[in-house]
Amino acid sequence: MEKTRANHLNAVNMKSGTIKHLDSDGQWNGMKKTKVTFKDGRAYTFFSKGEFSASIGDTVKYTVTNEDMYNAKLIRQDLKNKKKLDESFVLDEFREDTKTRKEVKGEWLRQDLYLNVRTSCIIAASNFHAQRVSDVETLINDAEKMYNWINK
Repeated sequence: MEKTRANHLNAVNMKSGTIKHLDSDGQWNGMKKTKVTFKDGRAYTFFSKGEFSASIGDTVKYTVTNEDMYNAKLIRQDLKNKKKLDESFVLDEFREDTKTRKEVKGEWLRQDLYLNVRTSCIIAASNFHAQRVSDVETLINDAEKMYNWINK
């Protein structure tokens, strides 16, 4: 009975607001204090174990825990839903790109190999032309011939 009464009281005292400003306000009893100012001008202090989990521009639900000291507590369900939405957006963006991580890694390896082979061909052509008088175009043409021969 007490639990449902407490939930009812929280629902009655529940407020929501859009965050306008966040200000780190030190620590108290090992918890970080963050002063949150809302767009309507109200400001409350929130306590957290780590970084404050909401950002400027977020609309959050909270309850005032101590009206005299202007302390409040976030209702975490909002933040869990926001995190799920953010994660699903990232997953949807990844799914739109039909390539898997393995395919992308394979492309990177091929590009890296491609660069290594091209560099080796330029070095080999440079060594070949080191004892002669020749221009850059001839050197690049010879390097290209070597590269094409390797990739037959």
